[in-house]
Amino acid sequence: MHTLRAAFGFFSRLPVGHFYGSSENPFQGVLKWIPVVGLVIGALAATLTWAATLVLPSLVCGVLACVIWEALTGGLHLDGVADCGDGLLPETPPERRLEIMKDSRLGTFGGAALFLTLLLKIAAMTALVQMRSPWLLMSAFIMAGVLSRSCIFLTLPYRTARPGGLGEAIRNGTRPWHAIPAIILVAVGCVLTPLHGLLAVVVAVVVTESLLVTARKRLGGVTGDVFGCLIETIEWLTLTVFCIRF
Repeated sequence: MHTLRAAFGFFSRLPVGHFYGSSENPFQGVLKWIPVVGLVIGALAATLTWAATLVLPSLVCGVLACVIWEALTGGLHLDGVADCGDGLLPETPPERRLEIMKDSRLGTFGGAALFLTLLLKIAAMTALVQMRSPWLLMSAFIMAGVLSRSCIFLTLPYRTARPGGLGEAIRNGTRPWHAIPAIILVAVGCVLTPLHGLLAVVVAVVVTESLLVTARKRLGGVTGDVFGCLIETIEWLTLTVFCIRF
């Protein structure tokens, strides 16, 4: 329960109290609960969005859904999108990339990455609302929350690019068996939504590995910003996959 509360306290803005962890590493064992955090965020966002469809047009509901989603996470992962845009896209030495990503100022590439990420998420959410299926909306939102955060476990084989940073703390506090809840939740999602779920998993794995290989090549490893960028990217990709009509 200690690590569960810590997971919700850091990875969401739900009223569970302030984030706290062990004295040695505040992220010790916390990551195993991150798929559960994604499940709760997805379920809450879907419920509130569907309630909004009863009185509001689709486009407004799509924008509102994105606002609700980012409010539940506190926009935590959007910073990673902006920093990765500024650090990974321009042509510059690895050391300079890490300096750029640590800088709080927003550059052109980061602004473009942030804008496109939010635009794609809003577009996918609006399309799901227009399909008028509460089951599809709920399953898409939950799968997006669970799968995006489960992909963090694929980063474990990669070294960290910034010693002493957030990425290293999360990695050092995580063990392979911590991925068991993620595997179970993703498997259940695939059983309940076989076509969309399985396709979303394939897309997520391919994109995750591509992003991680790029980070290793351009940064020398992964960072906390890469984690955030990965989560946001897999979220809108999963939502988009659920928009496909089979």
